[in-house]
Amino acid sequence: MAKLAIVLPYFKINFFEQTLKSLEAQTSKDFSVYIGNDASPHDPEKLIGSILKNTFYEYIPYGNNLGGELLSKQWDRILGQVKDEEWFMILGDDDVLAPNFVEKFHSKLQDIDAKNVNVVKFKQRWIDEAGIPTTGFTNFPKLIDPFVRHLQRSSLSEHIFRKSSYKKYGFKEFPLAWKTDNMAVIDFSEGKPLFFIDETFVEIRVSPESISGQTDNSTEKCKAKIQYEKHLINNYYRNLEKSYLRELIDNQIYYKYRYNIDIEINLLKMYIYLGDYKKIITLPKVLFQLYFKKSQT
Repeated sequence: MAKLAIVLPYFKINFFEQTLKSLEAQTSKDFSVYIGNDASPHDPEKLIGSILKNTFYEYIPYGNNLGGELLSKQWDRILGQVKDEEWFMILGDDDVLAPNFVEKFHSKLQDIDAKNVNVVKFKQRWIDEAGIPTTGFTNFPKLIDPFVRHLQRSSLSEHIFRKSSYKKYGFKEFPLAWKTDNMAVIDFSEGKPLFFIDETFVEIRVSPESISGQTDNSTEKCKAKIQYEKHLINNYYRNLEKSYLRELIDNQIYYKYRYNIDIEINLLKMYIYLGDYKKIITLPKVLFQLYFKKSQT
């Protein structure tokens, strides 16, 4: 049995051929592919069979669409089909792997296991509809603090996760699954460093068809960002740089003021932890203005 499962949630046909070809071109065939068709109007079965001639795969056509409701539910559904593979990645149906991607992962496994790492991160760059790179490659040290404030741009497809960590924590259900991958990296790492591999890469397609490239979903992305930050504060505040934690708390107060979204964090607890005694003293006044005076206007 292979150690790596590549989970491929399928819905869009436009760039799917390039994704499949990148799987077939892998220099190591020590992996399994699980393709879950999320009730797409475009049947990909013949295309899959015509390309994946030397790659083991399972194709699962679903009768109902879950991704339109919540994308992470579709990920969970396909992951339920994964067998005994110890590791998995979720590859976008428009993203592309370098030919040596699987080979390089296996070449680092001994080191990964020795460091008891749960999350592996790969070099990535963005490409457009034509497959032309629009950014340079990301670059990190070999071991990355999962709580580092700015992980440059990040995507789900550039990570491999230990399956046991996924089973322990699961994916957080944020709108559009926006920020769900960021939260998974933190949750699944269990505070241990991410292992970065720069000897291969993933190409992330950002186009008008991708969630990242769309501009008409900004409201849902904003909701997801708010929920993500709230979860980060409530569950990992001790792991964050204090300057970053202060910024996140200020954001939640702003969201309450601007959008009337409940704060749902213990501000007194946070300010005591931060030693912000002036804010502790003024907290009753702030809460009065946010909740009572707002309700009177």
